[in-house]
Amino acid sequence: MGEGLPDRASRIARHRRSRLQSSLFRTDTLLPSERFGAWRESMRVFLDSSLSVHEQADQFVGEVEGYLIDDILLTRGMASRQKYDRAAPKIARDSLDHYMVQIFLGGHTQVALGRRSVRSIDNHPIAFDLGDILDSYNSDFDLVCVVIPRTRLAPLLLRPDSVQAQIPDTRTGAGALLAGYMRNLYLMAPSLTPPEAANAARALLELVASALNGAHPNDTAAHAANQALLLKAQRMVRENLASPALTPEAIALAVGMSRSALYELFQPVGGVANYVREMRLRRCLGEIMSARHAHEQVSEIAYRWGFTNAAHFTRAFKTRFGRTPSDARESARALGPGERVALDARVGDRRYEEWIATLA
Repeated sequence: MGEGLPDRASRIARHRRSRLQSSLFRTDTLLPSERFGAWRESMRVFLDSSLSVHEQADQFVGEVEGYLIDDILLTRGMASRQKYDRAAPKIARDSLDHYMVQIFLGGHTQVALGRRSVRSIDNHPIAFDLGDILDSYNSDFDLVCVVIPRTRLAPLLLRPDSVQAQIPDTRTGAGALLAGYMRNLYLMAPSLTPPEAANAARALLELVASALNGAHPNDTAAHAANQALLLKAQRMVRENLASPALTPEAIALAVGMSRSALYELFQPVGGVANYVREMRLRRCLGEIMSARHAHEQVSEIAYRWGFTNAAHFTRAFKTRFGRTPSDARESARALGPGERVALDARVGDRRYEEWIATLA
């Protein structure tokens, strides 16, 4: 795996000499019976991982070498095969709103997308939206990965809400440049100064955007203009979710179009009413499961985010998340404040988790 890339001893040396903030998490220093548990706990910052009944936990190995490139996380990750999930309740609880682009140097991922699935291709970028549900299975893998805040990349994308499991073409153009650039950026990361890293991050953003936009060769200037309008409308919705005056008429007025044009604009993302309801349900779920709002009644939270009928809210919540609001709150209480296992010095460090959780 990862032919021509640093071996384990070299990765330790790279981490120690890095001029950027760096992190090296490894499980090989633990007892075999402890390794997968430590990995699963570390991944929990943004993904839930599990082994199938046929896998042996004591045969698991995993490692993450990470660098903070401006406000973008660059990692090389290697691990045994496992399942990765990012379900709606987790999305609401951690509020992470990033994109992730991976290049599998060895192994692959298989991503379920409704009734179809997408399998990664060796040395091709594959993109993920951490604000969207993920249901995937990875073989034994070796990959280079970047995690990018949505606020930096979304304005550059033609379809910022439609990147899940997208695989840009690497035979020509930006896809090929991105694949080579990510690999070389990983190789060069320890020697970069912070100003050089900032420049490298800007170049990376342009390449990622070009590669993902290039997957839609039929996009026209008119479509790009519509996407800009859709982004503006979605931003207006997110900033005014608590307002009872958030109506299609108000959104259309803010964007500067007719109500019928607004309905057409939102049609590719399921309609304006569905989008507003989805955003409100996510906010409700986050507060219902938050210890900070544990003293509030579920109905108070629902009313705050625009639901005027408690029974309607409960039905919508259960339809969306597969459980009632009270069940969701109970599950959060069961986890308790000690969910995160204390750091074990034998694994090196887990600073990359903090970076994922706090990227701008």
